[in-house]
Amino acid sequence: MKTTNYILTIVLLSISTILFSQEKERAITFNGNIGLFFDVYNYSEQNYPTFRPRYLDNELRLNVNATLQIGEYLSIPFGISISNQKTLYNLPSLPEENLIDFIQNPRNNISINPEYKWIKGYLGTQTPSYSNLTTGDTPIFGIGLELNPGKFIFSANYGLSQRAIESDLFLNIVGAYKQKILATRIGYGKIDGTKITLNVVKVKDDINSVINTPLYDNPIEGLTISSLVELKIKEKLLFKTETAASVFTSNLNNSFSINNATIESFSNIITINATSNADISHVSSLDYISKKFTIGGELRYIGPGFVPVGYRNIEKDIIDYKIKSSFKLFKDKTSINGMFGVRKNNVKNTNIQSTKRIISNINIFSQISEAFSINANYSNFGFNNNEINNLIRIEMINNSFSLSPSYKFKSDKINHQINANGSLNIFDQFDAISNAFVATKSKNFSLNYNMMFKEIPLNINFISLFFNNEMPSSTIKMSNYGTTVSYKFFDKKLSPSLGLNLANITRDNFTTDHRLGVRVKAKYKINKKLRFNVSYRLNNYKYGSSRPNAITNEHRMQFALLQNF
Repeated sequence: MKTTNYILTIVLLSISTILFSQEKERAITFNGNIGLFFDVYNYSEQNYPTFRPRYLDNELRLNVNATLQIGEYLSIPFGISISNQKTLYNLPSLPEENLIDFIQNPRNNISINPEYKWIKGYLGTQTPSYSNLTTGDTPIFGIGLELNPGKFIFSANYGLSQRAIESDLFLNIVGAYKQKILATRIGYGKIDGTKITLNVVKVKDDINSVINTPLYDNPIEGLTISSLVELKIKEKLLFKTETAASVFTSNLNNSFSINNATIESFSNIITINATSNADISHVSSLDYISKKFTIGGELRYIGPGFVPVGYRNIEKDIIDYKIKSSFKLFKDKTSINGMFGVRKNNVKNTNIQSTKRIISNINIFSQISEAFSINANYSNFGFNNNEINNLIRIEMINNSFSLSPSYKFKSDKINHQINANGSLNIFDQFDAISNAFVATKSKNFSLNYNMMFKEIPLNINFISLFFNNEMPSSTIKMSNYGTTVSYKFFDKKLSPSLGLNLANITRDNFTTDHRLGVRVKAKYKINKKLRFNVSYRLNNYKYGSSRPNAITNEHRMQFALLQNF
């Protein structure tokens, strides 16, 4: 708590200093917003001793998103999201955090990204995004630099991508090694446009970062190198191609050597042993884009031993062929977007079985009249991790259909809007216990009716939802009904609202569970840039025969002070 209060004080003093400077020096401007949030939560239970609370007891959060502009060329965007909570994890023992530990805590998010002409820096939380085969979805806490003078491109990022977590079998904590990522690229062109770059990304776990060996997690080290070419041919034709190679060691604790001269040649760069693999991948695409019509195709090959070390997960040993297109009809009132592809896995016979799957998506939106529109969507997607061991094998195929009409009409005093949605989702997943595919079918229908009064600031909303989920071993059915009423007082400065919600949930042959939700909320506009929000929520849950005579009550108060600059 001492560290939290210290950080909050520094941040608030810094913001005050910036605001003072803004008044003194017109060349300096400050734009953004700051929010202070405080949540209070408590619960009670009857005949449910194992109930786990869904929220923290008392949480104080500070969120700042702003940009400091100094002169014409220097801008310093920064974001701060910090909490008085120490950790995201339920650790068995947690020492007092020092300042650096607090800043690096993944529950917090602190970033400063100064930019001057063609120079951009990164300090704190960042997510390097170079290409599809190197890095793009793994956040790190560290430093970074991006240079793009003229046609020269250079980027470098280094930081912590995973904190060390001690494992504990009794508390079901898997644990993890401390992990760091180093990424760099050099090239010619513009970062956000036509370019040719060489990308290098390295990841490594620190085997000495934990005392207890993490459960089911081996320390890794990997290197990925790729060449990326993005070209804008004329004005409407875009070409992109990337070829990548990786060397990846899946267990640094393995003491056996590998009999592969090619892989061993990397021993001066990363740790090489019997768990090391090297492989390549390639992605190429060509797209024609115009206002009325687009069409494009993509070829993707991912080798069985390839690992893009800056991504959390990727399906391996596959080859994809995709074609996508979109066009507008009837004076742009109807738009059709579609994608069709074929994915074949087990290209290098690394698995016992091979599959060929259709990957497709189509979306059709039509504004039939000024009052009526309809949206239809279909998608098919599959994923597997090419594992033979059933305990860690992942394989799933998903088909989804949805239809969403919308209708608006007006009366003398009220604007009416009705939205409906119906969907069917069919999900097949491999089950390790039964050694077979398990099918899950979900049906969903929802209806939303909104009334907006013209002469008074009154808004009334009604919702209903019906859900049915069928699996071989269980069935869940739910009906949900709710209404929200809101009004504005005092020249629309005060906006209170009241929401009521009732849900009935039936599991298998048990009697129905009943959940009642009540939410009272008020927003007050103190001035043009300062707002105060307060809300209270009650959730009352009465269980059926699945938990005889069990009752839970949850109370949550939320306070927020929001300031725009």
